[in-house]
Amino acid sequence: MKMLVSCVPFDGGNSGISTYIRSIVSALSESGQNLTLILEKDAESQFPEFDKIVLPGYCRRAIFSMLYHLFILPFRIRWKKFDCCLVTAANRRFFCRTPIFTMAVVHDLSQYNVKNKYDVFRTFYIKRILPFFVSRSNKVIAISNSTANDLKRHWKIPEEKIELVYNGLSLPEGHEIHPVDWMKRAGISKPYILYLARLEHPGKNHVGLIEAYNMLPKELVEKYDLVLPGKEFSGFEAIHEAALKSPYSANIHFTGFIDEADKREAYTNAACFVFPSFSEGFGLPLIEAMHYGIPCACSNTTALGEIGNGAAILFNPESTHEIRDAICRILSSEETRKRLVTAGIRRAAEFSWQKAAEQMVEIAQKRDK
Repeated sequence: MKMLVSCVPFDGGNSGISTYIRSIVSALSESGQNLTLILEKDAESQFPEFDKIVLPGYCRRAIFSMLYHLFILPFRIRWKKFDCCLVTAANRRFFCRTPIFTMAVVHDLSQYNVKNKYDVFRTFYIKRILPFFVSRSNKVIAISNSTANDLKRHWKIPEEKIELVYNGLSLPEGHEIHPVDWMKRAGISKPYILYLARLEHPGKNHVGLIEAYNMLPKELVEKYDLVLPGKEFSGFEAIHEAALKSPYSANIHFTGFIDEADKREAYTNAACFVFPSFSEGFGLPLIEAMHYGIPCACSNTTALGEIGNGAAILFNPESTHEIRDAICRILSSEETRKRLVTAGIRRAAEFSWQKAAEQMVEIAQKRDK
């Protein structure tokens, strides 16, 4: 099948959507599909083996990328060359016209769940412009039931148009040959509590986690550091400020963006993984941590509650006391840790990129039926 795949935005390869794009493109290619990729100029070198349609350099700026992808690019495409089209991040980019069968992947609608997540222009674009055009696609792919429910509630997408296709498990690449020295380079020498997410405030709720860490019993704080890898994003200043004000600021480590090859070491040396985000469409780091046998605790909201239910301790992300109590339960009980590790490994094994690709191909093959 000849598939046109929009891989915009790729975020420089430094986001969950980047991981999604790399993984689903690889799985679709391995399943025998003939792919042509739409890419930003700085992402072109990441996919050397594929035919490409490349956006102009000025589309590095988000506003130009949004408008170009929406209103100009559709008229550059020779649509008849393709059997179908896949838009991998339709909650961020879409087309004003799609003359062929089109599947639109929506990761999350967190702007409805997190107040002041985006600026005025981006909020208008996501809440008023994208829904109109995405609703005209043939199928809207939700990566969780939580996202599917948000699509029906906020974007008024008919239930019969929505398909549920879970993400797969994304394992770090190249860790077998990468030197195992991430902890040394990051200045970490003690066991630690891990939260891997971009530094975004308020959405990712790092501040709530730092406040919960401040409330831990002294013996736990003395034994366990708090490690927060992630690229700085909007509102990161508030997170650093919260860490500086913490009485345990010396125990809190910001290690910056973490390479794929370092993730295995980061996960496997963690005493527990905590995911306190207010809103997630899926939450790839959660199943990555589960795969590596790390006991997990996560928010009981949106997709995290869905994926973590029965395999992680769930808490209300609005309550620092509940976050603290979840961490204490994991760090203070060997029985709890063993139960969560077993359940987490079992849960992570349910997710596969090959399975996701097969579902998408099946959806596309039914287009004329």
